[in-house]
Amino acid sequence: MDASNRIAVASSKFSKGRLRIRIQGLLFEYISNAFALSVILLIGWIGLRLFRDSALTRSRYGLGFLTHSVWDVPHEVYGASTFIFGTLLSSTLALIIAVPISVGAALFLTEVAPRWLAGPVSFVIELLAAIPSIVYGLWGFIVLCPLLQAHVSPWLAAHLGANPLFAGPPVLTNMLAAGIILAIMIMPIITSVSREVIQTVPRGTREASLGLGATQWETLRNIVLPEARSGITGAVVLGLGRAIGETMAVVMVIGNTPQVKASLLQSGYTLPALLANQFNEAYNDNLQRSALLEIALVLFIVTVLVTGMARALLILTTKRITASSHGIPSLLEKARAGLDLAGRYAFRAAIFGFIGLQVVSDVKAKGPRALLGGFELLLCSGIVLAFLLHYLGGKTTERRLRNGLNTAVRWIASLSAFLVCCVLGAVLIYVAAQGIKGLSLNLFTELPRPPGVPGGGFKNAVFGTLELIAIAGAIGIPLGLMAGVFVAEFGNSWIGGLVRFAADVLNGIPSVVIGLFAYAAFVLPFGHFSAWAGGAALAVMMVPTIARTTEEMLRLVPIAYREAASGLGATKVQTILTLIIPAAKSGILAGVMLAIARVAGETAPLLFTAFGNDQLNVNPSQPVSSLTMKIYQYAITPYDDWVRQAWAGAFVLLLIILIFNLFARYAIGKTKLAR
Repeated sequence: MDASNRIAVASSKFSKGRLRIRIQGLLFEYISNAFALSVILLIGWIGLRLFRDSALTRSRYGLGFLTHSVWDVPHEVYGASTFIFGTLLSSTLALIIAVPISVGAALFLTEVAPRWLAGPVSFVIELLAAIPSIVYGLWGFIVLCPLLQAHVSPWLAAHLGANPLFAGPPVLTNMLAAGIILAIMIMPIITSVSREVIQTVPRGTREASLGLGATQWETLRNIVLPEARSGITGAVVLGLGRAIGETMAVVMVIGNTPQVKASLLQSGYTLPALLANQFNEAYNDNLQRSALLEIALVLFIVTVLVTGMARALLILTTKRITASSHGIPSLLEKARAGLDLAGRYAFRAAIFGFIGLQVVSDVKAKGPRALLGGFELLLCSGIVLAFLLHYLGGKTTERRLRNGLNTAVRWIASLSAFLVCCVLGAVLIYVAAQGIKGLSLNLFTELPRPPGVPGGGFKNAVFGTLELIAIAGAIGIPLGLMAGVFVAEFGNSWIGGLVRFAADVLNGIPSVVIGLFAYAAFVLPFGHFSAWAGGAALAVMMVPTIARTTEEMLRLVPIAYREAASGLGATKVQTILTLIIPAAKSGILAGVMLAIARVAGETAPLLFTAFGNDQLNVNPSQPVSSLTMKIYQYAITPYDDWVRQAWAGAFVLLLIILIFNLFARYAIGKTKLAR
């Protein structure tokens, strides 16, 4: 073969090699694109499936399903207004409790605490979000409810009982307990997001205000908080979405009584609690099943709208602060200003409404002498003090007042952060103290025994949990990883932003709704519960966590890595697979661990899919048990041995999840420092 032929053959091979590499690159991009778009399609699939399978109720009741208050299964009469009222009341109470404490804690972390303290306190607050809701429910039912019944509820009934909000004889499990539990669960969300938003306010604006003689509190009130108000509103809305969809913790402390009463000291019922309590008995009742699926659809629509609005507010706030120097007005900016104004007036209306309701109720109950009551005297004292300080104080008094107010605000912010940390400590210490008492090797080596028979364990539940996590990981990890890779490396267009937004919205959909979707999609068509259905439900919950973490970790890899690889002739796909992903592997692994930790503590989706099984089952096409379902089953029984095992299971579960979160946070922090 002469030289020209050899050159032609070599050129042909080189061209084929380049063509093969190009095809591989396009194939990888298209596959990652498909996985990313599946995140958007998942949201549509959930809504469409719930809508289709709830058609029977809509055809019979129409909009009356949402306005009628009677829920009578034997007579096939269904109305959801009682449960909607309970959901709104418990969520509103949770916000009233959580928002001041959370914003105060966020101000402490950003404005008051030194750097060496802010990091550990922030991490401790974030750990609150890692505690499974079943553990909160168990702690609330055993510890919080008796504490409120013995000390708080009687005092409220005695001193504020004329107010409809505190009327009637207190009961053990009530709306107040549900509101407090929900407040504890949403504090980490509001605190962490508010902290991030406050940190985006330029440091120079603070320094300029302080340089003009303003105190730190005046700087926060006049500069920082107005700039970050929309983002804080978004954080509050995110917390509201979590509170609306919370299931297991509320089921165990609210009392589950279908009644419309304004009193916080009485039992109530919420939409998620109804789904958890009644769905298993509706398996063979088409109308009841349709009614419950329509409730899940209502929850889905509400949480998608709430979460979407919250994310839009956060994005708008960040962009507005970043581009504030350009002064570009927009329709979204006007909408943001309108929401801010509405939020301020709603907050003031709530305060003055409560004060007015309490005073009027006291006067109606006791006559004019009620104006000399403790609440009224305290209110009058506050008004007189504010008047004297504002109108009668000189310059010296004004300066002292400003300094005193600044000091008080710093103490309040510090107390807020301390209170959140104390809640975490109280839960951890009590669960550990009770759980250690029930720990034994038999818990992991024996199957459950009948009620009242000592001994036994939950070997089946441990194995079932591992089986469910394995199925969920096999589905959710590749989907989340490829979606994150697409958004980070190929998603610079509007598609990437939409996928990112969809992942955040999917992350906010309540687990009980995802469980009902999996029931409709994977249980009803096959006619039986199974580990496959439970794993699929958990996989849906893993996807957004893995996708968002993968995206963030890949974006942390320096751009110089990509430029160097491109200069050496590597294609984009080769760079991603051989350089970018290996550089970010510890952070990506941390995201996977966080997702596993989250689904390991889930209960509600498994009630409708895996269902439970007291035998050791290795067949994924049959029902299986899980550690969370066993804890729930044992905790609500009157058998002391089962309750001890529930505490032991809660301790083991909490320990596993906290270890996963600690390793994940360490890996993420190490990845960020390495960059």
